[in-house]
Amino acid sequence: MRFKLITLILFLFSSSIYSQEFENGSIITQRYDTITNVKVKKMSDSKSLLHITYIDTNGEEQNPDIESIKYYTRGNEIFTRIYSSGEMILVKQLTSGKKLNLFERDYNGSKVYYVEKVFDETIKVPSSKGKFKKVLSAFLDDTPHVSEKIKSEELSDINEIVTLYNNM
Repeated sequence: MRFKLITLILFLFSSSIYSQEFENGSIITQRYDTITNVKVKKMSDSKSLLHITYIDTNGEEQNPDIESIKYYTRGNEIFTRIYSSGEMILVKQLTSGKKLNLFERDYNGSKVYYVEKVFDETIKVPSSKGKFKKVLSAFLDDTPHVSEKIKSEELSDINEIVTLYNNM
């Protein structure tokens, strides 16, 4: 009886650990093959841009080359490829808006942001204050209200800027 109880406790403990490491997700490959109903391993955002591990519908662990992945979801998180400065890079999507999308990439311990006008151009958000207001105000000049607030430094938080632009 004691052996059965210990076995049951170990089973429950190991299954709870297993379920915490993986989340439901789906994957789209560079060839546009769609893989659904998979369990994608939880990792830090920076590691998630370099590696992917998932358990397929047969219960087998898969480790595809990250370069073969175009897009994947892990729970509520979205990781996608964007075109920036002449190369395709994998980023985490923070905001999916009607007009503007916001992406983040953890690069050598610092966060780099990208803003994309829906179905249009993508730019890297400058980290220096002077370039930030110049580049972003010019990029969003089709909405003068937002552009002027960026120029006057009334707006400097990228999340707030994207939200305001999407609500205009």
